[in-house]
Amino acid sequence: MFRSRKSTLVACLAGLALVLSGCGGIASSGEGRSVELKAASLLPPNGSQSDMIQWFMDELEKRTGGEVETEVVHGGALLSGTDVLPGMKQGRAEAGQIVPAYFPAELPLNNVNMVPMAGADQAARLLAFQDLADGNDDFAAEFERNGLHLIGYLPNASSTVAFNREVTSLDDVRGAKLRIPSQPQSVVWEELGAEPVFMASEEVYEAVERNIVDGVTFPMDTQVANGITEVAKYMAPDIGQNGGAIFAISQTVYDRLSDDVKAVIDELKGEWYAKTAELLTEYEQQACEKFTAAGGTVVLWDDDEQQTIASATEKLATDVWQTEAAKSVDRSAVEQVWSDYTAAVEQHTGEAGYTDGLQTCGK
Repeated sequence: MFRSRKSTLVACLAGLALVLSGCGGIASSGEGRSVELKAASLLPPNGSQSDMIQWFMDELEKRTGGEVETEVVHGGALLSGTDVLPGMKQGRAEAGQIVPAYFPAELPLNNVNMVPMAGADQAARLLAFQDLADGNDDFAAEFERNGLHLIGYLPNASSTVAFNREVTSLDDVRGAKLRIPSQPQSVVWEELGAEPVFMASEEVYEAVERNIVDGVTFPMDTQVANGITEVAKYMAPDIGQNGGAIFAISQTVYDRLSDDVKAVIDELKGEWYAKTAELLTEYEQQACEKFTAAGGTVVLWDDDEQQTIASATEKLATDVWQTEAAKSVDRSAVEQVWSDYTAAVEQHTGEAGYTDGLQTCGK
């Protein structure tokens, strides 16, 4: 378990410890004078998503000048991926990294992030998700229903699949067992001849090491930070840019913060996507350097293989997400989210100057 350093902050509400003692949420660190915010991070430190969470919590602590105490528990040690949403509702963490793919019924519209988009700009995707949260009422309502105050969408490096056996072409993937976190991805990989397997991120390393699965999809930097590339030496593009996670604070906790603290949170939210773009570039470059230096091989699909993947994705992925989401919300709302999302990705493409780090790795 990895923990960030802590510093003590002064509480903004008199008697806060008494108010919260019976209902969970913000914890007092002593004499009713300080507020603690603990965040559950699913991944180890030294990755773009983990460091984004750490940056926010450290800056919140620093900029409130002693009014908030923060702690980040990395590596799923506080809450596992499938426990974060219920755990935050129960008060076991005040903030957390939430993967929508683990909660298709609770966050059906947010699961649009699992629909692969070939060649998409990852920085543009983050801005598109934020546009949905700001401008699509049905999309935004998912946060309210789940008691979440959205901070931002976490940086998601280039979508990749790492293999623990030699892969030189798409034909080599046939029959391979691949850890796939979502149904839109699964149906495409299955169409391409692979056998999708679902498992939580905390279980993946051992599964790859023991050959329970032959490969795993993760963002490029996560493959390296999680140590997956220690046992999986071939890395190729996923079927399209997909996935991602949310960082949010419990709405109940947020409502109890002082106006001064809320102002700092708003300030940090305003800086969020400039920071995500910075970390995307930094960590993709680092991941490439570490992977290739350790003898890893980057495999890029040829033009015919890319077309095969694109055709399977177009035929299957979007409809799978829309059909699943429509079980929880009106079909027209699902279709509007897809329309808004694709338009926003197109609008924001190129704004941050993002270049896919896997495509350039080793060149």
